[in-house]
Amino acid sequence: MPLATLKAVLVTIALVLGIGQALTQAQVRGFLHLLPFEKRTLVRFHRWEGRSLVTLVLLIAGICLWVELGLGYTLYSLRLQAHAVLGSLLMLVLFVKVAIVQHYRQFLRHTLVVGATAGLLLLGTFFLSAVWYFLLEGA
Repeated sequence: MPLATLKAVLVTIALVLGIGQALTQAQVRGFLHLLPFEKRTLVRFHRWEGRSLVTLVLLIAGICLWVELGLGYTLYSLRLQAHAVLGSLLMLVLFVKVAIVQHYRQFLRHTLVVGATAGLLLLGTFFLSAVWYFLLEGA
């Protein structure tokens, strides 16, 4: 499997995990009633799904950095620059959310906004990578 295809598939999986994060948190907070699970089970699932998402985003970032630095690509196109900025901001926002949940619990009221920001950054990164690859590069 070519590296570009692998990255596109992984970021698609990350988007699916991100949508799952949004849905489980919306149900935990009482905004939705889709899943027939109790709140405690959903919170546990949300945590494990979040850990998986952070791990996957780190893997994707590692691949992107290895490709950019190791293979000598340059960020001449606006799409690649935007992709790099959105991906970097996504990692920063995810780490802020993890820091709030783990160490700075007095800011827990902000996790909804931080999570929504992470979701939008993930969506932007998805459009600049997987959608671009599958639709325009003719995979």
